[in-house]
Amino acid sequence: MELINEFSRIFFPGCVTELLPEIDFDSGMKNRMNSFTGQIQYYVPSLFAHLKRMKRKRRNLKELFCVGVTMTDIYPSPDWNFVYGEASIDDNIGIYSFSRFDPIFPQLSQNPCTEAEKQLVIRRAVTTYIHEVLHLFGFEHCIYYTCLMNGTNHEEEMDRQMLNLCPVCLKKMYLSFGKGNFRIRKMYEDLAALTERVGLDEEATWYENRLKILFMTE
Repeated sequence: MELINEFSRIFFPGCVTELLPEIDFDSGMKNRMNSFTGQIQYYVPSLFAHLKRMKRKRRNLKELFCVGVTMTDIYPSPDWNFVYGEASIDDNIGIYSFSRFDPIFPQLSQNPCTEAEKQLVIRRAVTTYIHEVLHLFGFEHCIYYTCLMNGTNHEEEMDRQMLNLCPVCLKKMYLSFGKGNFRIRKMYEDLAALTERVGLDEEATWYENRLKILFMTE
């Protein structure tokens, strides 16, 4: 979660990302047993209701959004198999699950992840988190380019996403955060350094090349 926070601070300049205490599922949260995986799933609207109650209790007027993260599989409606994450813009809350980011899901293993599996989980977690929070800022799915804001319904679509925004969505960020906060060069430099540090080599190369193209004449 600390790593996700680091990415969050870069993508959302001027905002503070705070880790809240862990909470347990309670008996009032609707769930079901998924017939395909044999694992329990929790109902997104039920989780949203809990997050809203917790948000009201905090009474923090500076709190823009609340995003829940769970290791349990989730589903948005009875006729859906699952969902990676979902955001409620009207309520300023979101939820997403790590469960299907594990490449061996739905199997369970006592063996530690390989380095390749670890990098895959990190990449999926970060891209899904940023995607969901951008929904809370009012961004819709991108239909113009291959972009972090493309919609995803399965692993192949999710793994095609790069951890970067297209020119259209970058312009939306500029308009959302303002010239004083949104500085593309600093954002790209910070993302190049962070992705390199955590072993996301493809993303690190993309940001390093983009910096060379954009600022090579300076």
